[in-house]
Amino acid sequence: MADDVAEKEFNPAYWSWGQDATAPRSLFTMIRTLDPEASIRFYTEGFGMKVLERHDFESARFSLIFLGFDGYGSGAIELTYNWDQTEPYTHGSGFGHLGMGVPDVHAAVAKLEALGAKVPTRPKQMVAGAPFMAFVQDPDGYRIELIQTNRNS
Repeated sequence: MADDVAEKEFNPAYWSWGQDATAPRSLFTMIRTLDPEASIRFYTEGFGMKVLERHDFESARFSLIFLGFDGYGSGAIELTYNWDQTEPYTHGSGFGHLGMGVPDVHAAVAKLEALGAKVPTRPKQMVAGAPFMAFVQDPDGYRIELIQTNRNS
Protein backbone atom coordinates (compact mmCIF):
# COMPACT_ATOMS: atom_id res chain seq x y z
CA MET A 1 0.00 0.00 0.00
CA ALA A 2 2.83 2.46 0.86
CA ASP A 3 4.41 1.91 -2.57
CA ASP A 4 1.05 2.58 -4.21
CA VAL A 5 0.64 5.87 -2.31
CA ALA A 6 4.19 6.97 -3.15
CA GLU A 7 3.60 6.29 -6.84
CA LYS A 8 0.39 8.32 -6.88
CA GLU A 9 2.19 11.25 -5.22
CA PHE A 10 5.17 11.12 -7.61
CA ASN A 11 5.77 14.47 -9.27
CA PRO A 12 8.66 14.60 -11.75
CA ALA A 13 9.09 18.34 -11.07
CA TYR A 14 10.55 17.42 -7.67
CA TRP A 15 13.11 14.98 -9.13
CA SER A 16 15.40 17.41 -10.97
CA TRP A 17 18.49 15.68 -9.62
CA GLY A 18 17.47 12.30 -11.04
CA GLN A 19 15.58 9.32 -9.74
CA ASP A 20 17.91 6.42 -10.53
CA ALA A 21 21.21 7.45 -8.91
CA THR A 22 23.40 4.69 -7.54
CA ALA A 23 26.20 6.86 -6.10
CA PRO A 24 26.29 10.06 -4.05
CA ARG A 25 27.29 13.37 -5.61
CA SER A 26 27.26 17.04 -4.68
CA LEU A 27 24.04 18.77 -5.76
CA PHE A 28 24.04 22.41 -4.58
CA THR A 29 25.06 24.93 -1.97
CA MET A 30 22.23 26.84 -0.28
CA ILE A 31 22.58 30.49 0.67
CA ARG A 32 19.90 32.86 1.94
CA THR A 33 19.02 36.09 0.16
CA LEU A 34 17.08 39.20 1.11
CA ASP A 35 16.63 40.30 -2.51
CA PRO A 36 16.21 37.34 -4.86
CA GLU A 37 16.00 39.48 -8.01
CA ALA A 38 19.33 41.20 -7.21
CA SER A 39 20.94 37.82 -6.50
CA ILE A 40 19.53 36.25 -9.66
CA ARG A 41 20.87 39.19 -11.69
CA PHE A 42 24.29 38.90 -10.00
CA TYR A 43 24.69 35.20 -10.77
CA THR A 44 23.07 35.18 -14.23
CA GLU A 45 24.55 38.40 -15.64
CA GLY A 46 27.79 38.23 -13.68
CA PHE A 47 28.64 34.57 -14.23
CA GLY A 48 26.32 33.41 -16.99
CA MET A 49 24.44 30.98 -14.76
CA LYS A 50 20.85 30.09 -15.62
CA VAL A 51 17.81 29.81 -13.38
CA LEU A 52 17.20 26.06 -13.38
CA GLU A 53 14.08 26.05 -11.23
CA ARG A 54 12.07 28.30 -8.98
CA HIS A 55 9.58 27.08 -6.42
CA ASP A 56 7.44 29.58 -4.49
CA PHE A 57 5.75 28.15 -1.41
CA GLU A 58 3.04 30.65 -0.55
CA SER A 59 1.69 28.77 2.48
CA ALA A 60 5.16 28.68 4.07
CA ARG A 61 6.16 32.11 2.67
CA PHE A 62 9.49 31.20 1.08
CA SER A 63 11.01 30.63 -2.34
CA LEU A 64 13.76 28.33 -3.58
CA ILE A 65 15.65 29.39 -6.70
CA PHE A 66 18.23 27.03 -8.20
CA LEU A 67 20.95 28.41 -10.47
CA GLY A 68 23.56 26.49 -12.44
CA PHE A 69 25.74 26.55 -15.54
CA ASP A 70 24.82 23.27 -17.17
CA GLY A 71 21.84 21.81 -15.40
CA TYR A 72 22.67 20.21 -12.09
CA GLY A 73 25.67 18.32 -13.45
CA SER A 74 28.10 21.16 -12.75
CA GLY A 75 26.90 21.95 -9.23
CA ALA A 76 24.29 24.54 -8.41
CA ILE A 77 23.45 27.32 -5.99
CA GLU A 78 20.14 27.33 -4.16
CA LEU A 79 18.96 30.79 -3.18
CA THR A 80 16.49 30.63 -0.32
CA TYR A 81 14.27 33.66 0.06
CA ASN A 82 12.18 33.91 3.23
CA TRP A 83 9.49 36.41 2.30
CA ASP A 84 9.13 37.96 5.75
CA GLN A 85 12.86 38.30 6.53
CA THR A 86 13.86 41.96 6.73
CA GLU A 87 17.11 41.86 8.71
CA PRO A 88 20.34 40.87 6.96
CA TYR A 89 21.50 37.33 7.63
CA THR A 90 24.71 36.66 9.50
CA HIS A 91 27.11 34.36 7.72
CA GLY A 92 28.43 32.75 10.86
CA SER A 93 31.99 31.83 11.64
CA GLY A 94 31.90 28.46 9.88
CA PHE A 95 30.99 29.52 6.34
CA GLY A 96 33.97 30.43 4.17
CA HIS A 97 33.10 31.20 0.56
CA LEU A 98 31.87 29.83 -2.76
CA GLY A 99 34.44 29.00 -5.43
CA MET A 100 33.87 29.87 -9.09
CA GLY A 101 36.16 29.08 -12.00
CA VAL A 102 36.29 31.86 -14.60
CA PRO A 103 38.38 32.03 -17.79
CA ASP A 104 39.68 35.55 -17.04
CA VAL A 105 39.68 36.80 -13.44
CA HIS A 106 40.37 40.42 -14.43
CA ALA A 107 37.44 40.50 -16.87
CA ALA A 108 35.14 38.75 -14.38
CA VAL A 109 35.98 41.24 -11.63
CA ALA A 110 35.34 44.17 -13.99
CA LYS A 111 31.98 42.70 -15.03
CA LEU A 112 30.88 41.95 -11.47
CA GLU A 113 32.07 45.33 -10.21
CA ALA A 114 29.94 46.99 -12.91
CA LEU A 115 26.98 45.07 -11.42
CA GLY A 116 27.77 46.59 -8.02
CA ALA A 117 29.82 43.80 -6.48
CA LYS A 118 32.31 44.67 -3.78
CA VAL A 119 35.84 43.41 -4.43
CA PRO A 120 37.63 42.80 -1.13
CA THR A 121 40.58 41.08 -2.86
CA ARG A 122 41.68 42.39 -6.26
CA PRO A 123 43.05 39.93 -8.84
CA LYS A 124 46.44 38.55 -7.86
CA GLN A 125 48.62 35.47 -8.06
CA MET A 126 49.45 33.78 -4.78
CA VAL A 127 52.76 32.55 -6.25
CA ALA A 128 54.47 33.13 -9.59
CA GLY A 129 52.96 30.95 -12.33
CA ALA A 130 49.76 30.23 -10.39
CA PRO A 131 46.33 31.17 -11.74
CA PHE A 132 45.03 34.61 -10.86
CA MET A 133 42.45 34.71 -8.08
CA ALA A 134 40.23 37.36 -6.50
CA PHE A 135 37.34 37.64 -4.06
CA VAL A 136 34.05 39.40 -4.76
CA GLN A 137 30.87 39.69 -2.70
CA ASP A 138 27.34 39.01 -3.93
CA PRO A 139 24.41 41.31 -3.02
CA ASP A 140 23.98 39.55 0.35
CA GLY A 141 27.68 39.79 1.21
CA TYR A 142 28.63 36.17 0.48
CA ARG A 143 32.25 35.94 -0.56
CA ILE A 144 33.05 34.24 -3.85
CA GLU A 145 36.58 33.23 -4.75
CA LEU A 146 37.24 33.58 -8.46
CA ILE A 147 39.95 31.29 -9.82
CA GLN A 148 41.24 31.73 -13.35
CA THR A 149 40.72 28.60 -15.45
CA ASN A 150 42.39 29.75 -18.69
CA ARG A 151 46.18 30.24 -18.75
CA ASN A 152 46.03 32.39 -21.89
CA SER A 153 43.69 35.07 -20.55
